[in-house]
Amino acid sequence: MKVGVVSIVGKPNVGKSTLINAIFKKEVVISSSKPQTTRNKIQIVYKDDNSEILFSDTPGYHNPKNKLDLFLNSQVKKSLKNTDVIVFLFDISRKFDDEDQKILDEIKKFKIKKIILGVNKIDLVNEQDINSKIETVKQQMDFDEIIFLSSKDQTNIDKLMDLLKSNLEEVDTNNFYEKESVEQKEEFFVSEIIRQVIINNFRQEIPYSVAVVIDKMDYDETKNLLTIFYSIVVEKESQKPIIIGKNGNTIKKLGILIRAKLSEVYDCKLFLQSFVKVKKNWRDNNEIIKDLGYKK
Repeated sequence: MKVGVVSIVGKPNVGKSTLINAIFKKEVVISSSKPQTTRNKIQIVYKDDNSEILFSDTPGYHNPKNKLDLFLNSQVKKSLKNTDVIVFLFDISRKFDDEDQKILDEIKKFKIKKIILGVNKIDLVNEQDINSKIETVKQQMDFDEIIFLSSKDQTNIDKLMDLLKSNLEEVDTNNFYEKESVEQKEEFFVSEIIRQVIINNFRQEIPYSVAVVIDKMDYDETKNLLTIFYSIVVEKESQKPIIIGKNGNTIKKLGILIRAKLSEVYDCKLFLQSFVKVKKNWRDNNEIIKDLGYKK
């Protein structure tokens, strides 16, 4: 049995979560066109007959503007400390910049067995541009392997998996990572689904100012009914009426979309109750950040 830890790192919005979903061929982590969708380091186990891989989907490493950003960057650094293989994901449709460089500088601080350059979104760029941009990235680090990817089109996903497996250690046991809390708690998974709906339906500051907390989650087997009470947390009083909308129309629309998304996961009746709360400047308050579930 081949086993190992693989961390996928990169700046915000390069497609890390989309790549994870492409590998698992289903949505296991939320993704969005907006940056900073992933806020916690998320660990998920991939298993087949011959391998067991603990994937770590990290937040996008970026220049911090508040304490939440510092927390997100700390999650990336934590992931680098305990990994066998790193996939540095580079969005070929964008320029190599200061944020990319800072990630590579962090990677250089650790002894990593294998460092793979994943060149993502090749479906968006012509071959000539790909070659010129890759040279810029290659000058910054001596990568062990380079692979060209399109998570959207599933290009080279199987090839990536073969490459990862070839760099893992052989052990004599199954369920190697069973003792680790690698499957996210169900409440966390539900809160991420709700947050994804919010992210995809608001613009400007709202997607980055929102947190979702599951206050209560209970399944009644006799009624086949799942009850979910959840709070949408914002950081300004002015954001609360934006979430609620005129006559409650926006929060009602969100409820319909959230119900539809959860119905794809749960084959039961759903009762949803939402609350909108203000925790002033929560992204700059370490205690509130911790209370909202962002734990180191």
